Amino acid sequence: MLRPRIVPILAVIVAIAALALTTRGAALKLGKTPVVIELFTSQGCSSCPPADAIIHEIANDPALRGKVIPLAFHVDYWDSLGWRDPFSSAEWSQRQARYARAMRLSSSYTPQAVVNGASQFVGSNRSALNSALESASNLRPRGDVVLAARRDGDNVIATIHGTVSSQDDLMLAITEDGVTTKIEHGENAGRTITNDAIVRRLMRVKPGQTMVTIPVDPAWRNLTATAFVQNATALRIEGVATAQVR
Repeated sequence: MLRPRIVPILAVIVAIAALALTTRGAALKLGKTPVVIELFTSQGCSSCPPADAIIHEIANDPALRGKVIPLAFHVDYWDSLGWRDPFSSAEWSQRQARYARAMRLSSSYTPQAVVNGASQFVGSNRSALNSALESASNLRPRGDVVLAARRDGDNVIATIHGTVSSQDDLMLAITEDGVTTKIEHGENAGRTITNDAIVRRLMRVKPGQTMVTIPVDPAWRNLTATAFVQNATALRIEGVATAQVR
């Protein structure tokens, strides 16, 4: 007589456990909506390695794959202070500056995390991160994105289907995981750092375009494609899909 009652109870326990994901042991209760976390970082910044480590954990946690999508933008304004970050770009610094203006911040800083283009905090602040991820993952997405990606020699071929309004942009990012660098100068001199979710390419997809070819360096490995809908003015991310590049 107990058996029919036990099976549903076990099913509920399994379902709850599936939602209680973790980032370094902290319970993280996510909703159904995928969330983008952007980290603005630099290898020349001594405060950045703890934030980079969080991105590493997210990128390498199978339970979070497709649920929490990390994008690490290495800014270039640290490059003149002793160490040039090999992944840095003025384009990424400009993207961060757009967030600073949209959020009415006095300046940009590192490490800075931005969740779904809507909230920001110090990138190493785990409690702020967990709170932002839980909140964003329980919001209903306004855009719908479907993505597939494959590698063809020195190109990534991405097939994208997205619902995009005239006020939004459809963006496509190519990231690389697991690149280790020995830092020889600057604030992190002597450290060896492994970076993940390094943004290698970011482009705006033309309206109506469904197949995109992105040139990539032959040396890049462990690539992921991420497509997301972003409001052109407020910069809120309103829909996202990700796919490993095979």
